[in-house]
Amino acid sequence: MKVQALPLVSVVMPSLNQARFIDAAIDSVLGQDYPDSELIVADGGSDDGTVELLRKRQAADMRLRWFSGKDSGPAQAINAALAQVRGTFVGWLNSDDVYAPGAVLRAVDALQANPAWLMVYGHGQHVDGTGKPLNNYPSLPPSTPITQFSEGCFICQPTVFFRRSIWVLLGKLDENLKTAFDFDFWLRAFKACPERIGFVDAVQAYSRLHEECITVRMRRTVILEGMEVLARHLGNAPEEWLLTYVNELLTIHPDQRGVGDLKEHIADTLAEARQWLRNDELPKLELQLAELLK
Repeated sequence: MKVQALPLVSVVMPSLNQARFIDAAIDSVLGQDYPDSELIVADGGSDDGTVELLRKRQAADMRLRWFSGKDSGPAQAINAALAQVRGTFVGWLNSDDVYAPGAVLRAVDALQANPAWLMVYGHGQHVDGTGKPLNNYPSLPPSTPITQFSEGCFICQPTVFFRRSIWVLLGKLDENLKTAFDFDFWLRAFKACPERIGFVDAVQAYSRLHEECITVRMRRTVILEGMEVLARHLGNAPEEWLLTYVNELLTIHPDQRGVGDLKEHIADTLAEARQWLRNDELPKLELQLAELLK
């Protein structure tokens, strides 16, 4: 009786100066209970010891391949790594996140049991810099209407696995986006093939929130690019995205409420976001912002 070979799973991992986290990320990939996998790390030219660590890890486990050099951002790094994958199924894990035990096997089982599915995602949890649990990611099932993305992203990025063929259908990540390239990709998938997206009902990954992660460090860009992506795919972006950002700023800097620098920053942000908002919402939004900044 012929034993059917398991499909190769490729995991791509962008990295830039994440030496304090990348060991745990690599361990979570290479330590999975799935026997046939490879890990491709796309390093953006780290100078914090990451490259030396990658050399050491590759010498110990040849399933790890890596390259290092300057790039324009994570989207370009991921696209470059995806060009090298050999697997039938692909995962994408940031170098400060970690897979849950059994995540790869559960994703493969789901994709093999449902040949029409091009992509699966599952539950995720936020953890802090030390790995301490913070909260559950607000995941919603693939049956959720695409318009729900206006309320926020409901796909936890490191939980996603897909067939390599999805890149033929959807194309590469948008390298012009510095933070919202994954959000853009989910919306493209939900527009192109919503019935071919599945869900793994288990915690698949832990997404780390810390002071240097993109979600925290580039918050203004995250908000503005998120609004741009929503307008691109759904016609416009809700004003709540901008209000949320302003409220976050006021929570962090309560003593700056009436200070000119903060007001100017918010005015500049509104000026940039205006193109993605509905015109009939702008007067109300301007009044709300003025009230918040009193």
